[in-house]
Amino acid sequence: MTETLRLCLDLNIWCAALLASVKGREGTSCQTLVDIVRQGSCLGRKVELVISWGMLNRLQEVLENRSELQILRDDAVFYVEVIRSYAQLRTQLTLGGTGVIPIEDWDDRHVLETAVAGGATALVTANFRDFMVKDLRVIIPQRHGIYRSGDHSFHLVHPYLMINWINGGEVPPVSDF
Repeated sequence: MTETLRLCLDLNIWCAALLASVKGREGTSCQTLVDIVRQGSCLGRKVELVISWGMLNRLQEVLENRSELQILRDDAVFYVEVIRSYAQLRTQLTLGGTGVIPIEDWDDRHVLETAVAGGATALVTANFRDFMVKDLRVIIPQRHGIYRSGDHSFHLVHPYLMINWINGGEVPPVSDF
């Protein structure tokens, strides 16, 4: 296998995948991304999940406290435990979230900092606009950008585009942009 694909899935990806499953849907882009993380491989590459304890805690809180999601507490706990197990199988949980990236929303800042600390290949989010910072070079508005932090760069990408890349057989290297 070639270089490892390190995916940081924003909390909205995990929520969308769960809600699609609850509604009986199959094969959505978010569900496919979660399946890729669960399987641990994609495009002939090993896949590792980049996630933090802070992200897991926040996801559980969101699932438990948003009445419109209609998720029972035990189901939220179980879902987060399953995600944690994906991270423990293939990589370590990243501490991240030191509060140095200037994004007003703490959750978004923590996710971005986790992606940086975990050496992500891509941070996949449906809320692209929440991550508009000076170190992001927008390639396709609301769909794709390259985030540069010191010696590390990674894709900030919408789930639809990420799935298009996967279906096309390659996640392009950030050096191509």
